[in-house]
Amino acid sequence: MAGMRRVAVSVVAAAAGVVLACTAFDFPAPSGASTDAAPDAPGDVDAGLPVSQLLSLSDAARFCAQLFRCPRLDEATELSIALPVATPLGFSACMDWVAGPIDPARVGLTTQQGLLKAVALAGSCDAAYGALPVRPVDAGVCVTACPDSTDLQTCARDAGAFLLPCAPPYFGQTGTCYADDAGVGLCVTGGPCTLGRSCTDPGTLADCFSAKLSLFSTYDCTLSGRQCHTTDCVAPGHSAAPCPLQDVRDGCDGPSVLHCAGGLSAQTEIDCAAVGRGCSTSNAAGVARCVAAGDTCTPFDADEGQCSGSAISLCVGGVKQTFDCASQGMQCVPGPPGHCG
Repeated sequence: MAGMRRVAVSVVAAAAGVVLACTAFDFPAPSGASTDAAPDAPGDVDAGLPVSQLLSLSDAARFCAQLFRCPRLDEATELSIALPVATPLGFSACMDWVAGPIDPARVGLTTQQGLLKAVALAGSCDAAYGALPVRPVDAGVCVTACPDSTDLQTCARDAGAFLLPCAPPYFGQTGTCYADDAGVGLCVTGGPCTLGRSCTDPGTLADCFSAKLSLFSTYDCTLSGRQCHTTDCVAPGHSAAPCPLQDVRDGCDGPSVLHCAGGLSAQTEIDCAAVGRGCSTSNAAGVARCVAAGDTCTPFDADEGQCSGSAISLCVGGVKQTFDCASQGMQCVPGPPGHCG
């Protein structure tokens, strides 16, 4: 499988002698984002708790199949919305994240659903890449630079180059890619600002690089399931960012899955307790997942991702089930790892 590994991003720029640093991957909602209105097979949760999904089971299968089909799409997804699909995954584990139960009150959920569904329904890899605010590109030398005035090229650790349009949904406002004399670039917007980071509203982080030159960028914390607090994007109920800036790991923060992929916005917390579950790393892959005492399987069990004709075995929300790849015009491709494709 192409990709499917953790990534970290660091963007550094200089403008008019002022050093600019940006590692944000937080985005506002794209216009026309759609959602799945009828979730199916959400898993084993308390009957009294509200339950949602990022995608229905059928759309999730299409999305996860795209990760096997399109190189580095998993990394681009993670850098776009901080969903940990670039950790060591098989098809079943991808399905568990995307079609398993998730807090219906998760910050930015509708936007996250819309982006994932756009990727799921894309008719080509180019269209799937284009549905995300962070897009992988081929580059002989990976540098942080401005290939033109409207786009920023940046690098992710161990993951190669990515292209970021200097406009929503990556940035809160349309800007220009500025490069210093060394060619190091950053997307900036011109206008009055107060030096440093601040919250312009509960979901938006502003970073003013130079009050004198009126250069700033804004980022939407909500795409990674967070909100703006003082000078950072934080998980609800917290006062600091989930991870140190360049931390790359998964773990548990009480009942929540803590996901750190490096960089300001490629980090999140996923509240398992909101759907009657808890966080655990006790699985064959050793990664953090939402689990419950009544679970009958994990996505990493030896019999997961097995093909039987066009059907594939899955563990979604702790519940064993099968999915017919043919229902979405695909076949079950034997592994390891087996997947719809």
